Amino acid sequence: MNIDLSHGGKLLVVDLDLTALCGDDYDRRWLSERSERAFEAANKAGNIVMVATARPPMSAFELVHRLGALACAYHNGGVVDLDCAHSAVEELADNGNVGNPNILRFGVPVKRCVEICRRLLASIPDLRMGIEYDDTRYMNFDLHEVWPNQQYTPTDFSDLREGMADKIMIFPTQAQKEQLKSLLPNDLSLLVSEDVLWLLMNPKATKLNAMREVCRHFGIAMEDTVAFGDDAIDIDMLEHAGCGVAVANARPQVKAVADEICPSNNDDGVAQWIEAHL
Repeated sequence: MNIDLSHGGKLLVVDLDLTALCGDDYDRRWLSERSERAFEAANKAGNIVMVATARPPMSAFELVHRLGALACAYHNGGVVDLDCAHSAVEELADNGNVGNPNILRFGVPVKRCVEICRRLLASIPDLRMGIEYDDTRYMNFDLHEVWPNQQYTPTDFSDLREGMADKIMIFPTQAQKEQLKSLLPNDLSLLVSEDVLWLLMNPKATKLNAMREVCRHFGIAMEDTVAFGDDAIDIDMLEHAGCGVAVANARPQVKAVADEICPSNNDDGVAQWIEAHL
């Protein structure tokens, strides 16, 4: 596909984990100097960079700024920052803060999340799960079992204050997955990340919806977007972008819908693609 980034005017939407970031271990992934240089060059040419990540602000904010992103969708689109240059991580994390018109929120009431968690646990007592809001993960198990270096707060879901949550996080075992599917609520959407983490979220909390909001904000047509991803969560975004690019390490179903395949995340594939089109 002939896409020229050298004259600017394009929106580059990039996932972080296993796409823009190198490394396979969640706690040890990094942004290479080559990627930083490629995105800086894209910015200087007049393009707009947007990050679309499952990560919360606490673990993505620095990466977003190192990429020079003007917009970011955190929590897969649960929180959309339309003005990264002027937003503080504290106001992004505080779901009670609604004073900034450039921060869009698509959350779920904590009370509803607690109801869902208790109902699921009544049927699957050993289900590992939690609720994330205000940049804190409230988990009913030791999160270090799956993410050794990530912070969390233990809970039995009886001590959570009211507010708006970003998502329900579930780490089902293979044996629990089929039963869990039959128990999921109809009012929330299910997203599966890296075939390990199940997310229950507001149906409007998607990377595609966030990309559309950013296009409207900056006056960019959807056909002038390029989206990069690797996981099933990225499929809608890649399908509706002007050009959808899957990294070589992407899941087969992602590659199947992509317009192009670039080298893997560990080979700085996104940076290579940008360099080639600059």
